[in-house]
Amino acid sequence: MKASLKEELFKFMRQKTPIYGLLTLLVLMSYSALTTPITSTQLIFEFGAVQWITIIMIAVSSAFLAMEYRQHTIILLVAKHPRRFQVYLAKLLVLWLYSLVLTGLATLFTVVLKAIFVGHRYGWFRPMAHHQTLLTLLSGSVLGTLLYTLFIVALSLLLITLVKSNTVVIGIGLALGFMGAGFSVACMHTFAAQVALIRWNPLNMIFITQQLANPPYAAVSHLSNGQVIGGTVLYTVAFILVGYWFFKKRPV
Repeated sequence: MKASLKEELFKFMRQKTPIYGLLTLLVLMSYSALTTPITSTQLIFEFGAVQWITIIMIAVSSAFLAMEYRQHTIILLVAKHPRRFQVYLAKLLVLWLYSLVLTGLATLFTVVLKAIFVGHRYGWFRPMAHHQTLLTLLSGSVLGTLLYTLFIVALSLLLITLVKSNTVVIGIGLALGFMGAGFSVACMHTFAAQVALIRWNPLNMIFITQQLANPPYAAVSHLSNGQVIGGTVLYTVAFILVGYWFFKKRPV
């Protein structure tokens, strides 16, 4: 496993896509800071970084695995590492480590942008909604982002092994990111009698990126913080197992 992880990390570091992802995140956060009024909500959600990181991870994750099939290096990879689960898990861990870097960068850049544009207007230890400080709410946002990116990485790898098209995976990911939560809410409103069951649908886990930093969202998702965290983790494990099954069955 250690050898697989080192090899995947080496390959990932040699690609240009991760660098483009980091630069894109900084540009988009800067654009948000320059074009929209800066409020405490902007700071909590890191100038839209929560949304941008998700999109970047979808593109990078699907491209990382699709590259192996496109360049036919998957044949050598499987020959060197007969245990495909180690290969699959190593790729997933490398991608999640990258999401940690993106999230950490977003948090640091949020601090920089706050210092430049608003200074001390919003103190980190100033009580906000529900008597929580700005720092506490930001921490909830960061935690939600980290859990959701693992969910997204697992889903992206599953989809690329299933549909075998990087473009299709990115399209599906964008659709889920922009419309998934709305579709989930619409279903719960339409079938209100079954909301106790429907609230556990995977699209509802999208709310983890907002709910941990904004508790009132629990009334929208119909899940407590503990439930939305547990649901996200369980779906992530399911996506990993199903994705690995398709990866193992897919001919090289």
